[in-house]
Amino acid sequence: MRITRATPLMALCVAALALAASGCGDDTATNHGSDTLFDPDATFPDTVADTTPTDTTPADTTPADTVADTTPVDTQTIDLVPDLEAPYVASTSPADGQTNVGIPFTVTITFSEAVYAPTIASQTIKLIDFVGVEVPGTPVLGTDQKTVTWTPTNSNQQYASPYTIKVLGNIITDLAGNKLVSDALFTFTTANFPDQDGYRDVAAKYAPVIYSAVNGGTAPYAQVPTKLDSDGDWDLSNNKDWLTQTATSLIPSVYYNVTETRTHYFVNYMLYFPWVNHSSSGYAHGNGTNGYLVTVEKARGEQAERPVTLHSYWRENQAEENQAFVTTESGIVAAGLGASDWSVHKEYAQAELFADGRFKAYVTAQTHRACLWGWNQTGGLSPCAWPNEVQTGNKLVFAYQGGSPTPYQKVGAAWPKDMSEITGTPESLGYALIPALSALWPRRFEAGPNELFQVGSTFTYQPDTGHTVGAGLKLTTKFLDPVGADASAYGRPLWSWGWSPAVGSGADITFSRVTRGQMAIDPAWYVWERHTSSLHANGLAAYNESDGSGFSTDYCFNGFANVDLRVTDAHCH
Repeated sequence: MRITRATPLMALCVAALALAASGCGDDTATNHGSDTLFDPDATFPDTVADTTPTDTTPADTTPADTVADTTPVDTQTIDLVPDLEAPYVASTSPADGQTNVGIPFTVTITFSEAVYAPTIASQTIKLIDFVGVEVPGTPVLGTDQKTVTWTPTNSNQQYASPYTIKVLGNIITDLAGNKLVSDALFTFTTANFPDQDGYRDVAAKYAPVIYSAVNGGTAPYAQVPTKLDSDGDWDLSNNKDWLTQTATSLIPSVYYNVTETRTHYFVNYMLYFPWVNHSSSGYAHGNGTNGYLVTVEKARGEQAERPVTLHSYWRENQAEENQAFVTTESGIVAAGLGASDWSVHKEYAQAELFADGRFKAYVTAQTHRACLWGWNQTGGLSPCAWPNEVQTGNKLVFAYQGGSPTPYQKVGAAWPKDMSEITGTPESLGYALIPALSALWPRRFEAGPNELFQVGSTFTYQPDTGHTVGAGLKLTTKFLDPVGADASAYGRPLWSWGWSPAVGSGADITFSRVTRGQMAIDPAWYVWERHTSSLHANGLAAYNESDGSGFSTDYCFNGFANVDLRVTDAHCH
């Protein structure tokens, strides 16, 4: 506080106000005679006679209190500096970037200082789910006036998904009225569904042996399936440059996802390549994929568990290709589009299609087709015919061997173009099995120049008429492509694989297309639809609840569709 000291001139005016009405400020001329109102040379106190009446009250004779006053003297300086600093979010729980957050969860937000209670409300602190929808909940300010606990009003939280805390700036204030400068955003990811070890065992049991062709030794490192974050980050804009300019070692890897119905397992395998050096420069692209779907019949009665169908997927030029293979023992018909269709159906004995329980995946050089090793298709179109150089060598082989994968690395200054050039000449290099549900699915909305997916490349999953599994899922469609191929749909994640057959017409067409995403989001229905038609005997029988026979499309577990009935559905036990 600033204190102003009285000046002689001020005292003069105060004294004059007690005089006649013609004092200070009166315009009437007044003769003061010889009275001197202000002497600049005089010293204070004022020499004007004091006319204050003398106080005649008798002196107070009460004995003085001799007890010493021990009350501490407050020597604290009064802080008169105003609070001009804006509050901010000091911490959150879950923290920004935290993963594996268990559900159900609550959110705690701690501010840097006490905040004004009326500004803490559901309108100013929000939780946004994985599709951008606000989750209903109530924020409560703690007694310290700094900590807010946000609790959801329902338990509809999803595993393996990103959530964002949003604290609105320009509304929440501290006790002095200072507002948060801007919105504060914090993103965390929930944990994977529980009890996934059994599904990993299924994926490992049927994981393919991969034969990746190397055409004359051209860029052999481009033929290695690996991790999306092989370069140490999740920025797909730089993966191709890292692979071609910096990398000296790659970790062979395969992504997988398992869904389960009452009668079958469905295992998706996705192979990822940082650079697809397509033989046609117009189709070369970064961040490419191909993959497979294996259908496994559960053990029932005297029938042991067995693989029964295999489907492959890849993108070639302007078309998405889908091939179907079945075991003769399964009784399932490899329904195709007819004799004119080269992209589907073939029947094999189980021991041939799944030797030792595993199929042999074949990745063509440069084009990166996902074919079946050993199948030389007849007819004028032969996308999976063995190139001569593969039969005589020039191939890399990868197999799941459990434990740690085997790095594929440079020998001196060169990458090995054939297994014989790798130290120790192993039959195959081991690869890592990576669960897509926990490693990739939570990142499904990370789109942008330095993220995983192409901005604006999205779709809403629309199941076939009469089906609801996955209905309304809003998903990214393709990985970011730094190369800029003229084909717009390269590099699709497994949840956006589709098929639009371009050959055959009239009676040859059993169905017009495979719904985008169906191979991973609703694989049971995909297999049912793919192998039943009016043109072929129905190789699949509908599920019979009374004896457990047939083919069920009712899910016990489907992580992409957020279905988990393993405990509540008696038919899933």
